[in-house]
Amino acid sequence: MARTFTCSCQYQVGAPDVDGLVGPVKAHFDEAHPDLGINEVSVRNYLEAEVRLSPEKERLSDIGEVRVVPIRPERMEEIAEFMDHRAYADYPAWAGCYCMYFFLGGHGNPAWGDRYWEDNRRDMLDRVASGRVTGSLAFVDGRLVGWCNATGRGEFPSLATGDDDGIGSVVCFLIAPPYRGHGLAARLLEGALAELKSLGYASAEAYPSGATAPWERAFTGTLDLYLEAGFEMTKEDPLTVGISLA
Repeated sequence: MARTFTCSCQYQVGAPDVDGLVGPVKAHFDEAHPDLGINEVSVRNYLEAEVRLSPEKERLSDIGEVRVVPIRPERMEEIAEFMDHRAYADYPAWAGCYCMYFFLGGHGNPAWGDRYWEDNRRDMLDRVASGRVTGSLAFVDGRLVGWCNATGRGEFPSLATGDDDGIGSVVCFLIAPPYRGHGLAARLLEGALAELKSLGYASAEAYPSGATAPWERAFTGTLDLYLEAGFEMTKEDPLTVGISLA
């Protein structure tokens, strides 16, 4: 199927398929936007995401009953479908993450941009299957529409301090575009904290996005979200909040 890529600068190029687009798109970024440092892997991840992502992007004015449950291995297929198609429907640039960013070192991992989306997908599903990722899921009318990754701090290389026993880290929220603005993040956070407590964690911490961060950078949760849930500021740089689960 013929594919077309349109850059934010309005440059447009077409090709018979994704393979044919990778070269021209990479050449465009090298010439017009070299400061972005876009590599071939990032280009391919983006173009392949555009093919698989759901067209459902418009926010719903009303949603059905919300049900929040813990992340469990038996939910693996639903999680895969959610991340494959709907979690990043309006932001294909991040659709290759599969919530592996912090597990692989975050901004401290220079090789992050060299990972294909299939690798992140496989590794995340392996973690779900083995119980190495915990947190909560939000369902509306039986459909998975939200995710909160709240896992032991020791699992995250850029957050671990070597003294991580009993501390959980809330690192990421994913909510399908039609369901945003309906309080799902607060519900997911409540469920994630309950799950951490049930697993024996004594406390949890989180790393809110700054007040001026654009919406796509607020995936770690906003400061207001955490303060309203009872968290308190523990560090200003980097911004960190914490809560006792005792």
